[in-house]
Amino acid sequence: METDKRYFIAGLFIVVLTVGAALGFMLLAGSERRDDVLYTIRFKESVSGLLLGESVKYRGVDVGTVKTMALDATDPRIVEVGITLRKEAPIKTDTRAVLKLKGVTGGVFIELNGGNPSAQSLLASTPDGQVPEIQSEKSSLNNVLDQLPHLIEKFSALEDQAKDILKDVNEFTAKVKGNPSLLLRRPRKAGLEQAAADAEAAKQTRKR
Repeated sequence: METDKRYFIAGLFIVVLTVGAALGFMLLAGSERRDDVLYTIRFKESVSGLLLGESVKYRGVDVGTVKTMALDATDPRIVEVGITLRKEAPIKTDTRAVLKLKGVTGGVFIELNGGNPSAQSLLASTPDGQVPEIQSEKSSLNNVLDQLPHLIEKFSALEDQAKDILKDVNEFTAKVKGNPSLLLRRPRKAGLEQAAADAEAAKQTRKR
């Protein structure tokens, strides 16, 4: 009986301790959420691969999460992304947001850059009642995709030139196989130049 009582007290203590720890964690998390600052970013490109709850990084350091994603009501080509960042995140008026690939998984996250120390705080420069907006920049991946047609066109032109050169080489090789003495012949232009030089030398000799 005494043993059962001890087990009951020990079990009750563990339960109370676990519940207390969980409540404490929730309170701390809640206090952090109340200190978070809501920002918005307007992307003029696809945000495919970006998920709600995805991390927002500032030069590689986690500073917040993605909270909302929606098409702009007046321009469906623009995607409005709402993010919450820690209050201490150094978001300045020159801070820029860009989409980046997360490894080889195909996932996407938001990377923040810029933020000159001398620049004004974006939160402080935003009128009361408005959500601060971080300006976005086109991702390097989309820049590459935009340039892809031009690169393909250039590669095609180089390929055509290479084919022409290869064709000339093949034709010359075939001629040499049929007449190896071609390799011993001096180019006509060079031969003419040499003949002219020899004639001029002979002329000078006669004058002497």
